[in-house]
Amino acid sequence: MTATWQSVPMPPNIARLPRNTAGRPVPHNTPWNDPGSAGGQLAVARNTELGEHVICPCQPGRGTAKFGDQCPPRQRRLMVNRLCGVCSRSIKPTSRLVFIGGPNADFYVEPPVHPRCAAYALLVCPVLAAADDVELTISRSYSLRERRITGVSAEHDLIYGVFPYKDPGARRRGPLEFYLAFPEDAEQVPAKEWLAHHSPAV
Repeated sequence: MTATWQSVPMPPNIARLPRNTAGRPVPHNTPWNDPGSAGGQLAVARNTELGEHVICPCQPGRGTAKFGDQCPPRQRRLMVNRLCGVCSRSIKPTSRLVFIGGPNADFYVEPPVHPRCAAYALLVCPVLAAADDVELTISRSYSLRERRITGVSAEHDLIYGVFPYKDPGARRRGPLEFYLAFPEDAEQVPAKEWLAHHSPAV
């Protein structure tokens, strides 16, 4: 691991991102908590396309970045449009995309990222850099499913159901929270092994 995150080459698309108070770039899918506004307060809305769905009025760059969480509307937009979860730029249909997760993952809540953005995140994110079991899934395509909130347990934990993408029947089952990505014809490789041959600067 590099001594400090400041010493890691920063891809230009990442350099354009909003920063937290320490100057660290904040991934596009990260929500922001602005105590002076409604930012970060999740709510449920309804429309004919999605049925009930979770909304989040946060604005990138306003308030405090909530690393480790995701803004549901931005997550869904990134997934549907094949946009990088870190820099928010398009990933070409002919390009490889990277999913970052645990060993033998079948699906991902985190959106796909460019290889350069993945290399940067693996080096500068304290959680990813310290973990030994991070695995990457490399693919050119993926399919989507919907994760909807279908109830609440006796312990007040949310209960989720997974449904086909754009299934009209699913809209009656509960609010849409996130899309799940299922990589197709994918290769899985340990992050540290992959990182030995990839750099944010390449």
